[in-house]
Amino acid sequence: MGTIILIVLASALYVAMLSTVSFSAGGGDAAMGEAIASFMFTVALWIVLALLVAVAAMMGEMPRRIVVISALLVPLAGVTTFVAIDACSRHIKWAVIGPVLLPLLVVSIAAVARFPKLQAAFPGDRVNIAICSSVAVLSLVLLVAAAM
Repeated sequence: MGTIILIVLASALYVAMLSTVSFSAGGGDAAMGEAIASFMFTVALWIVLALLVAVAAMMGEMPRRIVVISALLVPLAGVTTFVAIDACSRHIKWAVIGPVLLPLLVVSIAAVARFPKLQAAFPGDRVNIAICSSVAVLSLVLLVAAAM
């Protein structure tokens, strides 16, 4: 039940975060207010996602190595989301794939670990490794692209 509540809360914050992603670099008070709202929604989303993965690790069937990898990747994906949102405001439109995909990938890590039907559909570690690899590659590509 707690996992479902966290997923619903994360979904609401995900929509709110995406609604604040801006492709304009305008200035003024409106832009500052939008930036603060984006920051707050993004921080709240990643706190909920970290809690979701922690609950899945404790209550679900997450292999120990995936727990360790997730403990490293979730903060990396959170930072990458902030960087990608900033890149969007600097007219790098393709960077929106970060805020769109990274939270979904993190939720899928938790969902596979927590729900027995998904575990039965995806036995073994291959799916977890594929998801974690996707998070790592996407995060690194976005961080490198933002640094250029």
